[in-house]
Amino acid sequence: MMGKLEHFPTKDRLHTDVLEEKYGEIHAKVLRHDDVRSKHQEPAIREAHLQDKENISRTYALTFLTYDKSDDLLYQIDSEIRDGGSIGKTFRKHGFLIRKNVIDVFTLPLTDKLRDEFHVTGEHAKARVSEFYAKNEKTSPIVYGQVMELYSPDFRGPIINEVDIKQIHPITHVAEKYGISKDVLWDYLDESKQGKTILDEEKLNQAKEESLDEVFKLRKQIQDYLEQRN
Repeated sequence: MMGKLEHFPTKDRLHTDVLEEKYGEIHAKVLRHDDVRSKHQEPAIREAHLQDKENISRTYALTFLTYDKSDDLLYQIDSEIRDGGSIGKTFRKHGFLIRKNVIDVFTLPLTDKLRDEFHVTGEHAKARVSEFYAKNEKTSPIVYGQVMELYSPDFRGPIINEVDIKQIHPITHVAEKYGISKDVLWDYLDESKQGKTILDEEKLNQAKEESLDEVFKLRKQIQDYLEQRN
């Protein structure tokens, strides 16, 4: 179903920035954040509610931590996030710029528990999955993880719009198979430069097509996790 166009910022602006414009100060209620260097069943996961000052959840976030666990700086940043920092603000503190590579947008049925957390009565919510990109002046872009944001229906209605579909891109490692590097994707995610970034649109579309199997598996993994946990 198509609805009112709601632009999702893919460059620099954090999701908490957008939430705070509507609800005021936002904090994270962390339910789980695995240590990637500890032994645990794969994949490592972060699970949190982004709550307003009345402790009403405005977004439920599930992150699959995919970054290179041997990278000491990234592990330090992740440890600070695990100790209570928000993802975007912690990366910003360390001098990183942020971009988000959207790989899927869909709707999910709300469990009773999630409905209670959101303080809503609706049956469905809108979900968006993005690769969280970070880059500083010394490094090429890195992918911290795949982040699923499930929006409270009070914040975003459970409808998919034209902008949502237009913003979907291939998974990074699939794009790289087609010669589209992280640096090229990073520039492309700056929507003010789209049309100026040198990018083979045919290869981009081929990579999007090849990404679909993995995207649908990830969607199923998210659905199964929510059913088990919520």
